[in-house]
Amino acid sequence: MDQCTCYNAPVCQRIQPWTEKISEAQMENIKKNFASAKSMNDEPLAIKKDSTIKDSLAAGTEEAAPSDRKAAISVLRHVTPYYTGYARIDNAITDALYGKSQELKDNVYDIMWNDLLRHNVHGLTEDDRTALISLGVQKAEYLADQFMDDRTKSSFMEAIRSVARIGMEGRRVSACKMEYNVKHAICLDGNNHVHDDNMEEYLYTMEREAPEEYKTYLKLKKTPKTGAEEAAFFALHWAMKNLNLIAANRPDYQRRKDEQYEKLQKTKIDDTFSGADTSSKENFLASIVEKLKMNQNLQQSFFMEQIMKMSETSGVYLLGRQMVLSGKA
Repeated sequence: MDQCTCYNAPVCQRIQPWTEKISEAQMENIKKNFASAKSMNDEPLAIKKDSTIKDSLAAGTEEAAPSDRKAAISVLRHVTPYYTGYARIDNAITDALYGKSQELKDNVYDIMWNDLLRHNVHGLTEDDRTALISLGVQKAEYLADQFMDDRTKSSFMEAIRSVARIGMEGRRVSACKMEYNVKHAICLDGNNHVHDDNMEEYLYTMEREAPEEYKTYLKLKKTPKTGAEEAAFFALHWAMKNLNLIAANRPDYQRRKDEQYEKLQKTKIDDTFSGADTSSKENFLASIVEKLKMNQNLQQSFFMEQIMKMSETSGVYLLGRQMVLSGKA
């Protein structure tokens, strides 16, 4: 494994205090010449209640009664939705969450960001990472059992497991970073539905029907700085001139997309936490703890921290996004 160089890595060089950088003679000189002044306050700071009350009464005022303030609810933040860029996966999750509470949406997207497709894996072994994916799937199933009907739950969990499979196929690009086969530029409509990128279809047809132009596209793409833009414009211009070719190859393109999705479904998901009791939050957390005890090869402290966060969240949700602030004056 590569050596960790991320911000979580321990500091290699100790910071030297300034007192260690000066000599004893310099320190004695500082003490000798340090100015000593008499304190401006001979008496300790204190509020004289009696005199304050008398002054208030003399001014014709009454002592203010303590006021009762209602608790204020502060939303810490909402989780940014996660999109893989694959319409059949993302849209199933979007539809399942339509009309649901913001808390449920935050819980689901937090699972996708931090459990299924975790980018920063500092301190986690591959066993820890894949077990975390298993935990994320079980957390999603618990939420589905609590908040979704059977039909919605079925499509939702199929999509969640597809995201988990993408996570299982992730590639570690450094000691602490993961890379996944997801799209970073996606097309969303007004209902937050993902639309597949047409550029993939254009390039599929170009590679089959015009191999020389496809080689030119690849060569342009490797050009430093402006290569990606020039290659994209080249492919777009080619597509506008060859719409009939693209339409003729569309059935084969769709068939290949289906084959890719079927291949993804064959990826095995880690089963460390599979079969957790999702009937209630208490039962769910207890069963997760028991399964963790059965897998001593995992980092117990890391997973116990995840469980503690869920147990500290009030209500049936697994993630808290609200802080209740209250006080008296």
